[in-house]
Amino acid sequence: MRSRIMLSVTLCLFVLGATSAVAETVAGLPVHIDKINEKAIRVWIGDTISSTNTVAIATEEGLIIIDTLGLPEVDRELRAIIARELGRDDFKYLINTHEHGDHVGGNGIYADCTIVGHELVAASMTGRDEHRQGVVDWLTRRIAEQETELTQLESGSPEATRMQEDLAHNRLELTAAEANAKPFPPTKTFTDRMTLDCGDTTFELYYIGGMHSASDIAVWVPEHGLLMTGDTMADTWLTDTPGCLASFMARSGIPHDFPLWLENWNHLLAKKNEIELILPGHWNGELSYAGAEARVKYVETLWTATNKAYKSGEDMDYMLAEYQLASHFPELVDSPGFSARNNYSTVVEMWVECSGQESAARAIYALVDEGGEKSAVQNLVATHGTPSSPYYFSEGEFNALGYQFLQTDRADQAVVLFRINAKLYPESWNVYDSLGEGLLATGARDEAIAMYERSLELNPESPSGLDALERIRHEDSVN
Repeated sequence: MRSRIMLSVTLCLFVLGATSAVAETVAGLPVHIDKINEKAIRVWIGDTISSTNTVAIATEEGLIIIDTLGLPEVDRELRAIIARELGRDDFKYLINTHEHGDHVGGNGIYADCTIVGHELVAASMTGRDEHRQGVVDWLTRRIAEQETELTQLESGSPEATRMQEDLAHNRLELTAAEANAKPFPPTKTFTDRMTLDCGDTTFELYYIGGMHSASDIAVWVPEHGLLMTGDTMADTWLTDTPGCLASFMARSGIPHDFPLWLENWNHLLAKKNEIELILPGHWNGELSYAGAEARVKYVETLWTATNKAYKSGEDMDYMLAEYQLASHFPELVDSPGFSARNNYSTVVEMWVECSGQESAARAIYALVDEGGEKSAVQNLVATHGTPSSPYYFSEGEFNALGYQFLQTDRADQAVVLFRINAKLYPESWNVYDSLGEGLLATGARDEAIAMYERSLELNPESPSGLDALERIRHEDSVN
């Protein structure tokens, strides 16, 4: 690994012959410059917030920028700092590692450049306005809360410093959201791979989407031994708030191409002896070669197993039971980005990709929510276990969606999903526990007791079942 120098840029003030160093700031936040080598730097803001890295590389063809911070007010200042540090201002390309606002929101500052990104970036950028008012409302509320919270913290304490930075960052985000600036999507796009020849420097772009956003790419610069991976993964967090690097998972609603993902990642990993530095998309995350390799192996293992299970006639519950994080990947349990929930989501998305099936739980939730015919629900449930079923069935999804009803004061609808779950998974203690809670919320006390008792027969140590029955008996004694 090449040695790197990290520094906070300082400005020296000379007053009456005395010298005092004052950290350079942008919008009240400290600016950091990491000198990767004589021709490459990265810049970010803040000491605690999860700021995006902006990487700048000088080439014969001009300056190449990878990602913006998504805050035009800040990106404008950072562009000037980059020009100053590299001693030139002939900006040529801006490369977006993916579609999210904290990477593309400053594209307008580089509108004089060719903006490069995956072909799916533009759709997300142009569709973002429908959520803008919600973002403005949330930031307005959060800023007011933080201003109050800050008055209750000791001035100069670590907690106050973190709060001040987060507050300053939220104010910048609010300003950007209220401005509603015209989006500047990539003007040069690709599907699988692309190479940019910049004379003495080559930029190889690889599509690795589906584990963070639809449009994730990796950027490999062989002349510098530098691999940039956007927000897809990290194996070290430098702060307690990893932000966008917090999860490594496939998500519902985000397109996947696992074979292409694996092909491109394995192509990159084959450059092991050439890679000198891997940079995630945010300064407070690091990624080692071993960390990247472990994550690619994890996806490869799950993808191979899912295909094999589907072709062998297994169902998704088999995959969920067989490939739990703790039992099958114990070495990843405490690794950044991994959790039982994230693993569950990835298994489900891979199953959907292999089988083409839809979620039975979501389909039934929609029918119940819309007041659909009982027969339609029964017909859908009847497809369970049939080879040609267009649906996959998941105990966890039925349970989670039942609680969505319950938490929005729709106990009758929740009971419908909980009853289906109990019918599908009669040996699971948890389905009866949830059904008991739902029935109790509808006032069906006696049946609720019966469900809790059945749950405890299957799991005598269930704290929720024991607590529920004790609470019911206490209420009976009082009344």
